[in-house]
Amino acid sequence: MRLETRISGSSTPEVDLMLCCARTRSTPQTRVRIKEIATQGVDWRAFVQLATSHGVRPLVYQSLHSACWEALPEAARQELSHFYSANSAKNRFLAGELLYILQLFEAEHILAVPFKGPVLAAVFYRDLALREFTDLDILIREPDIPKAREILSNQGYRSSMASGVITPDVNVDELHSALTGISVELHWQFSPRRFVSSLAAEHVWNGIEPIVILGRQVWSFSSQDMFLFLAVHGGKHSWSSLKWLCDLAEFIRSNPELDWPRLFKRAEALGAARTCRLGIYLAAELMQAEVPSSVVCAVREDAQVRLLAQEVRQRIQETRDVDPIEGQIFNLRLKERFRDKVRYVFLQCTQYSGEEERFLPLPSTLSFIYIFVRPIWLLRRYGFSVLKRMMR
Repeated sequence: MRLETRISGSSTPEVDLMLCCARTRSTPQTRVRIKEIATQGVDWRAFVQLATSHGVRPLVYQSLHSACWEALPEAARQELSHFYSANSAKNRFLAGELLYILQLFEAEHILAVPFKGPVLAAVFYRDLALREFTDLDILIREPDIPKAREILSNQGYRSSMASGVITPDVNVDELHSALTGISVELHWQFSPRRFVSSLAAEHVWNGIEPIVILGRQVWSFSSQDMFLFLAVHGGKHSWSSLKWLCDLAEFIRSNPELDWPRLFKRAEALGAARTCRLGIYLAAELMQAEVPSSVVCAVREDAQVRLLAQEVRQRIQETRDVDPIEGQIFNLRLKERFRDKVRYVFLQCTQYSGEEERFLPLPSTLSFIYIFVRPIWLLRRYGFSVLKRMMR
């Protein structure tokens, strides 16, 4: 069942066409709508730029190619075709490197779970070519980080971390290979502590399940953990990229038997119920993802979800980025529990993010002082309007 209540607001042909095309499967009605928009006048240069900014060019190419390819000008056809072919080759190359790295980890008894990029493309999009991604994300347990770094170092990867010390405010180490141009992100948590993430890495290890990528079996999250990750990840970034919403919509399409009551019960325990409701609302409204009527009713009851969804839709229409403070306020409004709100504001105002070093460089022995520096830096950069907006 789809949501009946539309998110209000004007739109442009380019935005409407992108929303119709950004999916792996289209209904006959959607294909008719794609043809109507494409033949009624589209700024194709602006449309391609829009699809590029939202990371959905492969889906756009596939939908337009099957619905009304000849309606596009030659320049747009060439650009989309070239990107689709290049993206397909690149994704297979990245997936092959992922499998090789996982094999190296397995040989050293390191349990590793890939997520995002190739996993989403292979399992939910059912085609590596249909999703854009540029790096490889792998979750491993924190004690395995030093060994994993050593393995990647032996393969020519170099860490971006100035220090190998793991702190609660760092959750990932990005390693880059100058030889292949590939970046690998080793995660031991899904986000820094200051984001008050609703899903912790320790929640997923007991539920991992096997999947297949390029004929090889690897580990992945359970369906419930994957849903929670996608909803929390998109919410954390204010759903600023349509690609993340496509991920959630394709997940819902691929899991028609999802245990929704159990999922919501777990989301409520984690303080992520509103975050999940917003993701479902957007996936159903903008991507026409099918969700049960009982879930639709639960989504409709949250007025804050409707307001946040309207903001996301408006941002897509205006094709603008989310400024840091706007994103933090968006995340604050997603939290329902008072203790989560208080903790989020406190950590955002006190936890070191790295940007403070440009304001006041300090030696590592005095890094503890940044807990006092960050509030001053925030006020200096954004003014007292930050406090006023957070208290609304």
